Amino acid sequence: MKKKVLIIILSILLILLVLFIVFRKNIFSSTPKEKTIEDMINETEENEFLVNSYSIFGTHFNINACVDKVITNETSLVLKNLTEEIDLDSNFYNSDGKTCFKISNKNNTGIDLETLIQGNYILMVKESIVEESNDKEPTVTNYYYNLKNGTQNSDLEYYTITKNGTNNKININYKNQEKIYKENKEEKKQTKNYLQFIISESKLPDNVYDIAIDPGHGGIDPGATYNLNGTTYIESNITLNISQLLKSELENMGLKVLITRDDDSYLDPYGVGGRTTIINSSNAKISLSIHMNSDYGIMKYGGVEVYVPNNIDYTLAKSFANNIAKIVGYSKNPSFKVGDGIYFKYFTPQLIEQAKQENLANGMLAYDIKEGAPYMFMIREIGGLNTMAYNDGRNAKYPKNEYYTSIQTAEPYLIETAYLNYANDLNLLVNEPQRFSEAISSALKEYLNIS
Repeated sequence: MKKKVLIIILSILLILLVLFIVFRKNIFSSTPKEKTIEDMINETEENEFLVNSYSIFGTHFNINACVDKVITNETSLVLKNLTEEIDLDSNFYNSDGKTCFKISNKNNTGIDLETLIQGNYILMVKESIVEESNDKEPTVTNYYYNLKNGTQNSDLEYYTITKNGTNNKININYKNQEKIYKENKEEKKQTKNYLQFIISESKLPDNVYDIAIDPGHGGIDPGATYNLNGTTYIESNITLNISQLLKSELENMGLKVLITRDDDSYLDPYGVGGRTTIINSSNAKISLSIHMNSDYGIMKYGGVEVYVPNNIDYTLAKSFANNIAKIVGYSKNPSFKVGDGIYFKYFTPQLIEQAKQENLANGMLAYDIKEGAPYMFMIREIGGLNTMAYNDGRNAKYPKNEYYTSIQTAEPYLIETAYLNYANDLNLLVNEPQRFSEAISSALKEYLNIS
């Protein structure tokens, strides 16, 4: 009996030994748990940068934010995931006990959304602390800060310019993640906020375009007219001709192009079917309003004038102006000139007062016009908040621009290609319109890096 009990005990011990060996082996040989995006977010600093504003203007994303502490170490902005980290150009500064940043001081620069590669990233601020050593290489310790949405605006969805028949979709989303932990035996909850960029390949939806073209005037609004040798030349006809040629050339480059009118029809400025509404609802990245210039009598000079939005980098505008100037030269008009063939006409205090008096004289309310806002509505009312659009619908004569507070808009230009009442320019506009469309399309091709 004792022998049988001993055998049972030894068997049990043997089984326990085998289980211990197996269990021990599993513990020490198991693959470590892979790090996740959630882990990366949880490891960020407790303080978060509060986003004051953000927008997409044309092809670029801009953002500014502050944190309630002064960071004296090196700081940078990064797009980060588990395998890579992309450094971004940004401007950091300390003010009133805070550290703040803005990616760019120009509306149309910042994060170039066209250059981002596919993947899931978090936009973070990185603080780098360098510790020097006499006998060793300096060590760098990095700390990361999340971004929290401090605005009333929500997520953004962007589709890249069509290249080689493909596009990327970029979802820019504010998220938060809750973490439950124990402190002094008490269960607590911590919320981490973050800004996510999800980039994936996607075809353009039906309502999304690359470029929008607006042939100026049309129908009961002929624009400028000029009579020469018994023939009357009408701006709206010439703008349509050049715009149709331009649309065809851009489509041959593989771009998806919207045109506001394809015949001699009149379009209201705003409201359903209005030219600004058509462009704003197209989700285009660049908007081109095509016009001809004119002045009183017979002009002694002609030339191109490219009108631009406020606070932008002029790279694309210069390309438009330089290419068209090879055909007709630069305009000699000095008013609101900011460069050869480049003009920024804006509301001065005098023009604001003039607009106010005109509205009052016509029985309308005065708009809240900001000094420095673009004067031309086809620029101002397309750029939303960035271009200080103001048509809030307070006057029944002009239906509300539903996009006047938009933070995602096209980058708008108004191109006065040449002077209708200057003989040399008129001859080229009528007889060689393709030269103008080719000049504009070539500028876009170079700027958008289309092969």
